[in-house]
Amino acid sequence: MADGNLMTGRLRDSIGLERSLLPAQEEAVFSDTPLTLVGAGAGTGKTHTLSWRFLRALLRDGMRPRDILTLTFTEKAAREMADRIADRFKRMRDTLDPDGRLLAGAAEELSEAPVSTIHSFALNILREEALFLPSGLSARPISPPEERQFTGRAAAALDALDLQWFRNALPGERSPEEFLGESMEDLPHVLNTYSPDTTAGFAFSLANILESRGLDPEELLAAAADRDYFAPVTGRLKAVCLPQAREAAEIWLGTVLPGLPAELPGGGAYKEKLAAFRNRWRGTSPEALDAEGALSFAAELYGCLLKSLTGATGSAAKEAADLAGCRSLKEHRERFAFLWKGLAFLGTGEERLHFRLRNILLRLTALLWCCCREFRRRRGLLSFDDMIRLAAEAAAPGEEGRQVRTYREILVDEFQDTNPLQDALIRSVAGREGRMFLVGDLKQSIYRFRHADPTLFGSLILRQGEGDRYIPLQASFRTRSSLLERINGIFGHVWRNGLSSSLPQEYEPLVFPGGPDQAKLREDTALPPLDTVIRYARPLENGEGRKKTESTGEVRVRVARGLAEKLAAFRGMDVWDKKEGRMRPARWKDMAVLVPARTSFPALEMVFRSEAGIPAAFEKGKEYFNRGEIEDLAAAIRTIAFPEDRGALPAFLCTPFSGLSLEEAYALLPCGEDFPARHPGAAARLDALRAEARYSGLFAALCSLLRDQSYLRTYPAWNRRNVLANLRQALDMVREYEAVFGPDPAGCAGYFASLRSGQGTVTETSPLGDEEDVVRVMTVHSAKGLEFPIVAVADLNKAPGGRGGKGESLVASPLLGAGASSYPREWADGGEEIESATGKLASFLEKTEVEEEWQRLFYVACTRAMDCLILCSPCGLDKDGSPSPKEGSWLSLAGEEFLPVPAAAEDDPRNSRGKTEATSGEIQPVRWILSPPLADLRYERLSATSYALFSWCPAAWRMKFRQGLELAWELPSSEEFGGADLGSLAHWVLARWDFTAPGLERYLGKALPPRLPPRLRAAWNDSAERAALRGWLTVTAEGAAGRKLAALAADGSLDREIPFRVPLRDGPLLTGAMDALWREEGRVFIRDYKITAGDESLPAGDEPSWKFLYDAQLLFYGCAARSVFGEAETDIRLIRLRTGEEGAPVMPEGSWQAVEEDIRSTALRAAQGPFPPRTDRCRRCFYRMDCPFRGAAS
Repeated sequence: MADGNLMTGRLRDSIGLERSLLPAQEEAVFSDTPLTLVGAGAGTGKTHTLSWRFLRALLRDGMRPRDILTLTFTEKAAREMADRIADRFKRMRDTLDPDGRLLAGAAEELSEAPVSTIHSFALNILREEALFLPSGLSARPISPPEERQFTGRAAAALDALDLQWFRNALPGERSPEEFLGESMEDLPHVLNTYSPDTTAGFAFSLANILESRGLDPEELLAAAADRDYFAPVTGRLKAVCLPQAREAAEIWLGTVLPGLPAELPGGGAYKEKLAAFRNRWRGTSPEALDAEGALSFAAELYGCLLKSLTGATGSAAKEAADLAGCRSLKEHRERFAFLWKGLAFLGTGEERLHFRLRNILLRLTALLWCCCREFRRRRGLLSFDDMIRLAAEAAAPGEEGRQVRTYREILVDEFQDTNPLQDALIRSVAGREGRMFLVGDLKQSIYRFRHADPTLFGSLILRQGEGDRYIPLQASFRTRSSLLERINGIFGHVWRNGLSSSLPQEYEPLVFPGGPDQAKLREDTALPPLDTVIRYARPLENGEGRKKTESTGEVRVRVARGLAEKLAAFRGMDVWDKKEGRMRPARWKDMAVLVPARTSFPALEMVFRSEAGIPAAFEKGKEYFNRGEIEDLAAAIRTIAFPEDRGALPAFLCTPFSGLSLEEAYALLPCGEDFPARHPGAAARLDALRAEARYSGLFAALCSLLRDQSYLRTYPAWNRRNVLANLRQALDMVREYEAVFGPDPAGCAGYFASLRSGQGTVTETSPLGDEEDVVRVMTVHSAKGLEFPIVAVADLNKAPGGRGGKGESLVASPLLGAGASSYPREWADGGEEIESATGKLASFLEKTEVEEEWQRLFYVACTRAMDCLILCSPCGLDKDGSPSPKEGSWLSLAGEEFLPVPAAAEDDPRNSRGKTEATSGEIQPVRWILSPPLADLRYERLSATSYALFSWCPAAWRMKFRQGLELAWELPSSEEFGGADLGSLAHWVLARWDFTAPGLERYLGKALPPRLPPRLRAAWNDSAERAALRGWLTVTAEGAAGRKLAALAADGSLDREIPFRVPLRDGPLLTGAMDALWREEGRVFIRDYKITAGDESLPAGDEPSWKFLYDAQLLFYGCAARSVFGEAETDIRLIRLRTGEEGAPVMPEGSWQAVEEDIRSTALRAAQGPFPPRTDRCRRCFYRMDCPFRGAAS
């Protein structure tokens, strides 16, 4: 005890003598309370304080370095903290222990002090306790391909209602019936209403949120049965509405109503409503209203005066608007739009069917959650939340007295970004007599997407008791005093009523720590503390003289030009060098551009790189799969993995990886068939790569492909490092896939293609070094923990985004559970659609937290600046020509003082690029290669369906095959069974059935047939549809056509599901599959099955549209058969499965040569256009209800 006190005294004396700490920092370092909370504002030296606190803790009697746990948010921060602690100990050791005997042991063991992220700490616990945990010794983090594999299988099992899959996926003896209970009968209704993929996505989203909050599937099951679930929702709604309700009460009860004249001017009904409202609230002060009173006042204000503004144009209404500080009451109403929406939800309360929907969705989520945990457990896989959860379980007192070691002192950095699960782990390793030192800043909590919960830190600050102590650090060592004043001015106003509805703490302004001399030194620069680049959307006229407004994208480009000009002007001006403690000229690397989202990157990249010649690095951009090198690598992957794909080879030949010039590649187009003959060396190299991929894996082949880096000569020198970084990241994705699934080139190529199609988010890596002299462009999240002398915050007029509930039929909500846009039709008495507002309610609750974090994100952006902050943004103008920033945007938070008066003309000239490496002669000049002549442009291959639809209506073909629009097939009769799923099931059966009635029992009986594809199980599980199909096929078996097919099947002469790929002379490849084919006496017989019903709505004598379509398909089959069998006579017919009838033979109206010529013409017209609608066929078209051209003929 004496030695510890002695060294602590020496430490305190040294700090006081050297002035190493400010008073607040010293108070925190020497705090002896069990729980010390440190509110570390931006730039206030929290790492500095933490390193001193570690040293202070080490001086306690009996304390060893391994007894002190230090947790940081990132690996980089952990390394910096460990280095800072080691340096601090080394510098102070002689002062604290002059004899060298007291700290000798600590010096030897200092490297044993655990300093890491919380996930690394949890993983270490799991490795130590591996023998006692279900994950075992071989546990490793789950990879994205494995996650996608499980979620895909789960969605497919839901699609097929495959309960056996869930039984196999669950642990032990548990069953899906145990989870779903009586709600099992509601599951098909939910899946039909929202789709299996959407429902599964909802479940995994909700499970991820709840897992981070420390919940488990069993607790979710209990929550599903909770009838009082809506009470917390009501409480939250009141909490988020209360601040604005009080503000409205302050305006109306404190200013508007007392300020109105005793005799209201004007006349009309609205004046009478205003007078009556004033009389009801006369004498009530806003201070006299409690929470319920403020909410009641706001609800009555809206209902009586603001909901309907009919007649609110008279003198009394204008007087009220003036007193409220608005130009009209409509503007005042819109200012509180958020409040009115919240009050509406409060008034609505719980919906009648919501408990039923919530119950089944929460039960299903618990089921999938449990299956997902078991999937990981069986394979020894861990999610990030698994690491924390299992480590916390291992750290808790266990059986036989086994327990993970605890710590006498725990230091946690960035505590505002922890979640309840992480908090549980931290508390589980705290010793009984230990101390916790938690450092954070509520104003900088911006990781909600990682489920961070700032209310953990906020609640600890509010509850301060005898064992707690809160110490705010407000002295910013980062920012000059004049800029601090501007930042405090902005956020002091934004947070004048507290940080948020759930964080009532007051704003703590940052202060400059130095005296007048130091402040003067920091201000000795020509740089302004705060500058702006605001550009307004200009009114334009199109070619027809119609007025329009300049697009946001166009204005962004002008903002980028203005910013580029300003940064170029600021380069060379004095900025503060913190390490050297003096001013020096600014370089490019002293500047950063921060954006709220990466959608701002394209305009900045175009201007900085292409126009202004400013060296800039764009960090973690989302254009990864649009980068040329990745497009080229994707072509190489497909060519290597699929040698038979003739379309992949030409794309690969045009890439730098092929070793050919563009002229050489162009000479081989369109198919590249002469490639081996003209370039045997390159062709042999490609064959070797394919062989290597087949035997060693795609990763090995790509490494061989990229080993020769001569391809880099085709890229500008400044971009080559980025190209290499992006290619390495692609290799990592390939290696990651092969590590899980083995060397499967085709599967890996499919996985890479799925990522490119948008099913995965991949950001670009940054190869940037600390000494690179470039402007760094990044999101605010990426800039957390960094600082720059000159910071530009761009795109301030962007409002908070997030999910918003738009287009989502199901919304996961940790408070409400589930929100939906509608309820299943089956739950309505009449089968009609029942709308639900719970989806909007869930989005409203989400939006409140998103908007609160949006404000904190703006604070983080502004506080990255040391010397100069530049606010840049496009902005709209209202009808009066005044600036009109979006509500809730950073531009609106900054205030009107930062919005300049719109100029008559803003001159943002295009910057001319100076000489760069790109024009140094190292890279060959661009040479244009002519496109192939339009007259020869045609489709290389054509299917029967494509040909038939183009023949029916070119406009419909274009929408379906060129634009990818989903056109809904209108069934001829809504009272009969049918549709694509049942048709697919019918074809699957017909490809295997022996065409006898008893043989149907194997495929359409009570037992699920073996090897039935999962996509067909939903149709098979529908007993009514299955019975209908069996009835139709029984009729077919009993008819003449069925008996003929049965005989052919019995003697083995019937070919079924025959795929074909036949070249048409001077035309396209004919591709498709024929349902049935046989040859007899020199003739070729082709049969096609259809289940389509008749169209009873057509007048007598009119043929249904499907007859034209099917006849065209059969003629297409005939051309393919003639190409194979020559001039052999053909017998081509349609078999209607509903009746078992065989149609008349289909023959061309003219000659077969005319049909072939029409197919050739279709291949040309489909590629070149035009695509006129056949409006004469709209009345009987199968797409008539889902086509924009319907009725155009009239």
